[in-house]
Amino acid sequence: MPTLIIIAIGSLSMIFYGRLEDKMAEENLSGSLTAQSEEDYLAAQANLADNIEDAVVMLDQRERVIYANPSAEKLLKIKRLGRPLSTYVREPGIRPVIQQALAGESTEAITYHVEDPTDRHIRLMASPFTLDIFDPPRPMALIFFYDVTEYMLAHTQRADFLANASHELKTPIASLLGYMETLRGHAKDDPEAQDKFLGIMQSQAERMQRLIDDLLSLRRIEQIEHIAPNETADLYLATKAAMEAVEPLARKRNVTIQLSGPKKALVTGHQDELVQLILNLLDNAVKISAPTSKVTMSIEEEDNWQPGQAFSETQFSSNASNRRIVSPVTPQKSHFVLRLRDEGPGFARDHLPRLGERFYRIAGDLSSKEKGTGLGLAIVKHITRRHRGGLLIQSAPGEGTEFTILLPAAVSEISET
Repeated sequence: MPTLIIIAIGSLSMIFYGRLEDKMAEENLSGSLTAQSEEDYLAAQANLADNIEDAVVMLDQRERVIYANPSAEKLLKIKRLGRPLSTYVREPGIRPVIQQALAGESTEAITYHVEDPTDRHIRLMASPFTLDIFDPPRPMALIFFYDVTEYMLAHTQRADFLANASHELKTPIASLLGYMETLRGHAKDDPEAQDKFLGIMQSQAERMQRLIDDLLSLRRIEQIEHIAPNETADLYLATKAAMEAVEPLARKRNVTIQLSGPKKALVTGHQDELVQLILNLLDNAVKISAPTSKVTMSIEEEDNWQPGQAFSETQFSSNASNRRIVSPVTPQKSHFVLRLRDEGPGFARDHLPRLGERFYRIAGDLSSKEKGTGLGLAIVKHITRRHRGGLLIQSAPGEGTEFTILLPAAVSEISET
C-alpha cells in the first residue's frame, strides 16, 4: 500500500476517534449513530484530508460517501454526502473493487472512461481499513481517483498522429520526388518546364507545411481538452482578428464579410484559441463562397439558452439538415452566441454526421491550392469542447451553411447582469 494512503488512513482514524468520543454515548446497542448525530458528524468532517491533491472519498459499509475532499467533489460532482458512490460514478466495473475493499481484501487499480463533458480517463484505487472505535468494528474503504486523461491521450494520439501524418504526407512527398526526378532528367534544359514544375513543387511543400501545422495544433488542443480554460476572452475581438486575417482572401475572391452585434462579448476562454476557432470556420466559408456573395456573422447574448431553440428560428428551407456537433455544457445559463452564415453550396444530409472527423473533406470543387487539410473542423470541434461550449450546424444544398457557436459568458458578465 502506498505510503500516502497509509498516512491518510492513520490520520483519518485518529480524527474519527477524537471527534467521536463524545458521540459514543449516543450510540445504540448495535453501535450505530442516530441519523441526526451522524449527519452532524459528517458535516464536522468537511475539512478532512482537504489538502490531499488527488480526489479522495471515504465509504462506509453500505458504500455511501461519508467524506469527499474538494478535489473529489469537483471531479465527481458530489453535492451531498451520505449517498451511494454509484450516484456519482455510474461505472459498473468499479463496484466489485469497492466490495472487495469493504471486505478487507487488497485490490488492484482499475481505469474507467467517462464523457462528461469531455472524454476523461480516471484511475481508481480502493484501500480497506477498519474503524475499531465502534463495537463491532466497522469496515470502511478509502477511494483515490487519479485523472490519467493526459497520459492516455498522449499514448493513443502518438500512434494516431504518426499514422495520419504518414498517410497524408505520402502523396505530396511522392509528387515532389517525381518532379525532382523530372527536373534532373529530360526537363533539366527546359526553362519553361522547370518554372512550371517548381511552382507545383512549392504548392506541394506549402500543403505539407499546412498539414503539419494543423496536426500539431490539433494534437496540442486534444492534449489539454479536458482542462477547461479559466481566463476571460473577448469573443468580439477574436472575431475581428479572424476577419482581418481572412480579408486578403475575401478581397481576392470578391466576398463580403459582415459582422453585427455588441463590441464587447466577454466569455470564459482562451483568446488565441478562439481566434483559431473562428478563423478556421471563416476561412473555409470564404473559400467555398462564390464571387460577389457574402458571409454574415452575428454575436448576441443569450441569458437562458435552451437546447430546443437551436434551430427553431431557421432561415433555411425544409430541405435543410442540422446537427449538434458539440452539445453545450450549461452549468450556467448565460452564453454568447456567434452565428456564421455563408452562401456557399451547402452540405448534403449524409455529410453532416461525419463533420469534425479528421481528414474528412467535402469541398470537391476547390482547386488543390484552396483545399484544406481536412483538420480545420476537427480543430474547431475540440476547441469548442475544451471551452465547454456548443457547436451546431445547419445547412441545405444550394442555400449555404450556418455554424452556431455557444460559449459560456464570463463570470464578471453574469454578475453584472
